[in-house]
Amino acid sequence: MRDTRWTLVISGLAMAALCASGAHAQSVSDVSPDTSRADTTAWGTPVELERVVVTATRSQKRLGQVPVPTSVIDAGEIEARGVRRLSDLLAEQPGIQLNYDHGAGVQVQGFDADYTLILIDGEPVIGRTAGTLSLDRITVADVQQVEVVRGPSSSLYGSEALAGVVNVITQDPEDGLQGEVRAQYGTHNTSDASVRVAGAEGAWRGKAFVSRYASDGYTLTSSATPTTPSFTNYVARSTLGYALSTDTDLEVRGRLAREDQSRITQMQGNDTQRFDSTGEQTDWSLAPTLTHTLRPGTTLELSAVASGYRTEIRLVGQNDGLRLNNSRFNQRYRKGEAQLQTAWGDTHLATVGAGYIRESVDADRVTGHRTGGFVFVQDEWTPADWLDLVPSARLDAHSDYATRISPKLAALVRPLNGLRVRASVGSGYKAPAFRQLYLNFTNAQAGYSVFGAEEVRGGLDSLDANNEIAALLQDPSTLGGAMDAERSVSYNVGVRVDLPAALTLDANLYHNEVRDLIDTQPVARKTNGQQVFTYFNRGRVFTQGLEAELSWQPHPALDAAVSYTYLKAKDRAVLDQLEAGRIFRRTDAGRDVAVPVSDYAGLRGRSRHRATVRFMARAESAGFTASVRGRYRSRYGFSDVNGNGIVDTDAEYAPSHAILDLTLTQTLADTVDLQVGANNLTDYTDAQYTPEFSGRTWFVGLRAAL
Repeated sequence: MRDTRWTLVISGLAMAALCASGAHAQSVSDVSPDTSRADTTAWGTPVELERVVVTATRSQKRLGQVPVPTSVIDAGEIEARGVRRLSDLLAEQPGIQLNYDHGAGVQVQGFDADYTLILIDGEPVIGRTAGTLSLDRITVADVQQVEVVRGPSSSLYGSEALAGVVNVITQDPEDGLQGEVRAQYGTHNTSDASVRVAGAEGAWRGKAFVSRYASDGYTLTSSATPTTPSFTNYVARSTLGYALSTDTDLEVRGRLAREDQSRITQMQGNDTQRFDSTGEQTDWSLAPTLTHTLRPGTTLELSAVASGYRTEIRLVGQNDGLRLNNSRFNQRYRKGEAQLQTAWGDTHLATVGAGYIRESVDADRVTGHRTGGFVFVQDEWTPADWLDLVPSARLDAHSDYATRISPKLAALVRPLNGLRVRASVGSGYKAPAFRQLYLNFTNAQAGYSVFGAEEVRGGLDSLDANNEIAALLQDPSTLGGAMDAERSVSYNVGVRVDLPAALTLDANLYHNEVRDLIDTQPVARKTNGQQVFTYFNRGRVFTQGLEAELSWQPHPALDAAVSYTYLKAKDRAVLDQLEAGRIFRRTDAGRDVAVPVSDYAGLRGRSRHRATVRFMARAESAGFTASVRGRYRSRYGFSDVNGNGIVDTDAEYAPSHAILDLTLTQTLADTVDLQVGANNLTDYTDAQYTPEFSGRTWFVGLRAAL
C-alpha cells in the first residue's frame, strides 16, 4: 500500500508536468467565464451579472456555465435574511433539508448528513458525531458566499462528497482598511456579536475576525433536562497574505472555535437523580497556500492543512458530587496537495492534482488512524460555442479500504439563447467512518455492545472470557477485517430557461444507486439478554427525485421565488421482501397480514414533498429591505412502532409542518443598518418530532462599518 501511495503522488506530478509542458501560452481568462459583461435572456432583456463559483469544477466559472446542479447564497442575501449560523441559512434553501440528529446536519438528494462534504474556504471541516457535522458550529457573519453543489463530487473531492459539497467562502481583504461591527440579540437571551478588521497595503493583506454566540437554551417539556442546553461559542478567523512577486503569492488562513455547554440531566430509576452535565468543544485549522503562475494560463497551487477537533463531556451528581461519566474525543487531520491548472488550445482548461491525507482519532470508544493518497484530473472542454464537456476522475488509495476510482462526466448544452440543459453521470464513494471500524462500546445502563469491524473479534473474545456470551449468531471467523467503501452511481439531468415576464425556471431530475451500504447487525446474544452488534457492507438503496425553482425578478429591487422538491428514497432489500410477502404487521383484530409495497415509507427522516417561498423587496431611496421566507415539509417516517423493521403505518410518521420567517432592515446612515426579525411566526413546536423549533422567536440587530 505504501508503494501504491508513492506511485499515485509521482504519477500525479508527472501528469501535471506533462500538461504544463504541452500547454499553449494562453491566459486562463481566455477559456474561463467572462464576468465583465451582463448576460442576456432570449428576449434581449439585460440581467444582473451572474455570480462566479469555484466549488463545482475547482475553477472560476459563471454560475450559468456550471454543468452540475449548483446554487449560491451571497453576502447580500445572508445579510437581508438576518441569519448568523450556516444551519439557519441552509434550512431555507430549495432542495435541502436539515435533520437534527447529534446536531444540525444537511440532507442532500435524500442522503444523510455524513454523505455531504462541508468546506470552509475549500478545506474540509472535521468533527462529526454519529456522522453529523453540526452546521450550528459555523458562523456566516464573515462570509462572502456559500456554494452548494448537489450530486456526487468524489471525482474532485473524494470521500464524504457522495451526495454533494457545501463550501463556505469567507470575505477577502480589500485595498485600504475596513472594519465592521455586528450585534444581534433575541429570544432565550440569544446574542451574537462579531468584529471584523481587514485591509491591504502594497504586497501585504490581512484579516482578523472574532465572534461570540451564546444562548440560555430552552425547554419544551416539564423535564428538568433542557431541550437545548445553554452554550457560549467563540470563533476567530484570520488571513495573512503576501505577494512574493508578480507571479507568486503566499497566504495563510487560520481558524479557532471554542464552545462550552451546560445542562441538568435527569435519570429515572429507583430514585430520580440529577447531574450537572458540562461539555467543551474545540475546533481549529491552519492552512497555508502558495500560488505560482508558471506562464500565462498555467498556475500551480501548493496547499496544506492541519486541523483538530476535540470534545470532552463531564457528568457530576448534584447531591454527592461524584463523577458518573467523563468522555473525550480527539480527532486530527493532515493534508498536503498540489494542483496545476492550465489552459491549452482555445477550448481546454485542464486541472490535475495529487495529495496525501492522514487522519487519526483518539477517544474513549474509538481509537485508530488511517492514511491515503489521491490523484485527480479534469478537463473543461468547449468543442463548440453551444457545448461544454467536463470529464473528471479521481483515484484514491487508502489504508482502510480498497483503491477507489471515481469518474464523472458532465455536459452543458446551450441550444438556444436563454436555454441551458445540463446532464451528468458520476460515481461517488463514502469511506467507512472511524466508528464503523474501531468502535469499542458497551452501554453501561442498557447492557448492549457495539464493535467496529476491526474490533469485533477481540471484543467477542473478551466478552466470552468473562462468560458474557450466551450464543453466537454468526461464525466469528467470518467477522471483521477490512470494509468496502460505500459506492454510488448518480444521474442528473436539469434545465434552466429564461421565461417571459422576468421569470426563470431551474429544474433538476436525479437518481442515485448506492451499493455496499454500511449497516449494523447483531452477531451475538449476551447473558443479560442484550445483543452484540457490528458493522457490515450489505445494503442497497436508491434515492430519486425532482428539484424545481421558479424565480421572478422584474426589477433589481424585487426578488421572489417558489420551489418544490419531490423525494423517493428506499431500501431495495426491503422492497424485495415486501414483493415476496415476507414482511408482516398485526391488525387491530390480531391477525398478521403482509405489508403492501405501497405502504412502505422508505428511508426514515425523508419527506416526500418539500416547498419553499421567498420574497425580498428593497426601497433603496428609503434604505429599507423586507425579506419574507417560508418553508413546508410533508410528513416523514420517524419510528418503527409495530416492530416489523420499517415505517408502514400512520402512527410511525412525524407530522408535516410549515415555518414562516420575517426580517426587516433599515439603513440609518451609509454605514449603519438596523434590523428586526421574527422566526417561526406560526409558533410551531413539537417536542417529540422537531425539538429544534422552540416556538416564535424575535431578534434585533445592528451592523456598523468602521
